[in-house]
Amino acid sequence: MINLPTIMYHSVGVPDADWIWNHLTIPFDLFEDHIRWLRKYNFNAIDFSEYYRFLHCGDPLPPNPVFLNFDDGYLDNWVFAYPILKKYGFKGTIFINPEFVQPHQVRRPTLEQVWKGELSHQELQTHGFLNWEEMRKMEADGVMDIQSHAMTHTWYFAEPEIVDFRHPGDGYVWMDWNERPDMKWCYLNQDIYKPFLRFGGPVYRHGKSLEVRRFYPESIIAKQLENFVAEQGLGFFDLHNWRNVLRMEAHKVLSKLRTEGRYETDSERRDRLHWELGESKKIIESKLSKQVSFLCWPGGGYDPEAIEISKEYYLGSTVASRDKTGSISRSVDGYVRIERIGCPYIEINGKVRYTDGRYLYHYIKEYQGIKVHRTIRRGLKLLKVLGFI
Repeated sequence: MINLPTIMYHSVGVPDADWIWNHLTIPFDLFEDHIRWLRKYNFNAIDFSEYYRFLHCGDPLPPNPVFLNFDDGYLDNWVFAYPILKKYGFKGTIFINPEFVQPHQVRRPTLEQVWKGELSHQELQTHGFLNWEEMRKMEADGVMDIQSHAMTHTWYFAEPEIVDFRHPGDGYVWMDWNERPDMKWCYLNQDIYKPFLRFGGPVYRHGKSLEVRRFYPESIIAKQLENFVAEQGLGFFDLHNWRNVLRMEAHKVLSKLRTEGRYETDSERRDRLHWELGESKKIIESKLSKQVSFLCWPGGGYDPEAIEISKEYYLGSTVASRDKTGSISRSVDGYVRIERIGCPYIEINGKVRYTDGRYLYHYIKEYQGIKVHRTIRRGLKLLKVLGFI
């Protein structure tokens, strides 16, 4: 067991204030500073196959190994992360969900073309998801290794309790994904993506797709509430008690039903998990002509059954930060579980502020157990919060 740093990134590029998960984007100039510092201190990037052979077979790793991960397959991994890693002789691993892959096959411009003076930063398309051709190029260059993030990366209703209702500006875009998975790839492109705008529909208690037993509510409940809101108009949401009004309407509908819905059966859940985990591997292997052996659990969501099924398809998977049963990277019966640490940031006035390469360096050394770096990192954090750096 070792504290080999596995750094988790998501989006690397230009933060979009209108994106609900904009805190996942590290500005590309800070990311380059991260890689510059890793190069300065002679870190060597590895991929999963090297990590696996080390943990399972005892094969040696290069000095100062670091494992760089990028979740979700955002377009900016191609536009910014790929050319920056290539510039410094580094490599990383991108975990993709086939349902989010952009269906076109034209490689979009990257930061390399800006460096050559062929384009400006403003001309780069940065929001969206990777396509297969871009992934093939990154793989061919030995810069990015594409692995599995399962199929859907969504949330499902898990209980009959209503916790909210669809409303303007809500964060339940995943409900749209579940209704139209063929449109998931374009949800970050406002010129293409048109939300369904079915306001009033109930939002049931929910969880990540690979950790819950899915609950299917009676569809008439959503239809009745959506019709009710449509009749009222958008001004309905100006009422201070609109949620209470909808709860009363929902109660009226439910009182006339025999059941609120049903849970998926054991067999249905097993089939769904096999599809999520097996189909993702199959598609990536087919599209990229490669072996896919490593799984990153989307959102860190899984349960014991999901882990057991994953062993039928993969040689290893990530470990969620909340999971203390396997919090250190290890190999058990040939199946590797790898702990990851998030790209470091500081919250200032409720907003995420990513830190520079110097902070990352001390963050990594602290993770590796060198205590003096904890003191230095805390000092840097204080200076950042106070606005001195």
